[in-house]
Amino acid sequence: MNVTIESLLADAKFLVGRLKDHDNSAESLADQTSGLQKDIESRNTYQENLKELNKVAGHRPRSTLVLGIQQENCAIQSLQGENDELRQSLSDHQNALELIMTKYRHQIVHLLMCVWSSNIFLIILAMILLLQQPGHMLQIHEMAAVMQSAIKADEDAFQSQQEYVSALETENQGLRDLLMIT
Repeated sequence: MNVTIESLLADAKFLVGRLKDHDNSAESLADQTSGLQKDIESRNTYQENLKELNKVAGHRPRSTLVLGIQQENCAIQSLQGENDELRQSLSDHQNALELIMTKYRHQIVHLLMCVWSSNIFLIILAMILLLQQPGHMLQIHEMAAVMQSAIKADEDAFQSQQEYVSALETENQGLRDLLMIT
């Protein structure tokens, strides 16, 4: 029998590998065993706590428990009804606010149109009165220049009012969107 050192070393390496595998398996089994032990302890604790709760609950009559549950159900139903009422109230409030803002916008536009048309009427009336008097051509030309500048200023004011109304509408829509989110 020829046993060489190489074969002995190879066998030793093989055995060391197997020992490491067995050691790892043993550690794994030890970890599993400790996990199972903790699980058993927690189950025992749960059973003890459950027994204590049953003893405490046994002292309270079932009618008291049922009455407590019924009262909680009534409170929950009351809160749900109140929640529905609040949602309806919020919806009504949003609709009313939208209606008010729409009427406000219409009134502002109507007011601007009235102011604009009354200014033009006054200018035309002044021109007619000036035309009826002979020899006032210079005044008529000055009045025409003033009218043109007044019309330009009025148009600019009307345009800025329209932009303001548009900005208010955009802001109103943003506020509505915020109300919808909440």
